[in-house]
Amino acid sequence: MIIIHNYLLDNKTNPDFFYVRSRETIHCPNCEDRLKVIGSRKRGLIEYSGERRALIVRRLRCLGCGRVHHELPDIIVPYKRYSSEAVELIITSSNTETEDYSCELSTAVRLKLWFFLLRDYFKNALISLTFLYDYDIELRDEINSLIPCIDSRSGVTGWLKKLVRFLVNSGRWLHTRSA
Repeated sequence: MIIIHNYLLDNKTNPDFFYVRSRETIHCPNCEDRLKVIGSRKRGLIEYSGERRALIVRRLRCLGCGRVHHELPDIIVPYKRYSSEAVELIITSSNTETEDYSCELSTAVRLKLWFFLLRDYFKNALISLTFLYDYDIELRDEINSLIPCIDSRSGVTGWLKKLVRFLVNSGRWLHTRSA
């Protein structure tokens, strides 16, 4: 999967579906070769307001290594049903009232537990990325600005969106897929 920052959400023929298309040229995160569009798939997304969206994301095959990637916008947290804004607001909130969330309380507790269990991994992965991108001062400073957000879970809005993009595109996003 590839998380893109600069994209279009277009509802061409069917107003129920939003088509996701990158505005920039994307290369394979594994081998840096070109990607070819091989199809698309539907991806559901729930906003913080509770509104449901159906996104059509492109499936891309690398011409070099042959791996298949999905072109996901940065409003998506991989393997989560809720948007990155909703997950961020749930994680940063300290209330346990059900009326504050767009989801059930048990879902909010699971999201908070998910982040708590992976917090140290996220922080250490960002620290390793600062060493990897040591030559690019602007990128390194942007990564360094995310590290305090993980510990305090507050500050700048949109920090989870940036965190996910850096970790997924660098190949450091943990997942449980086995096949």
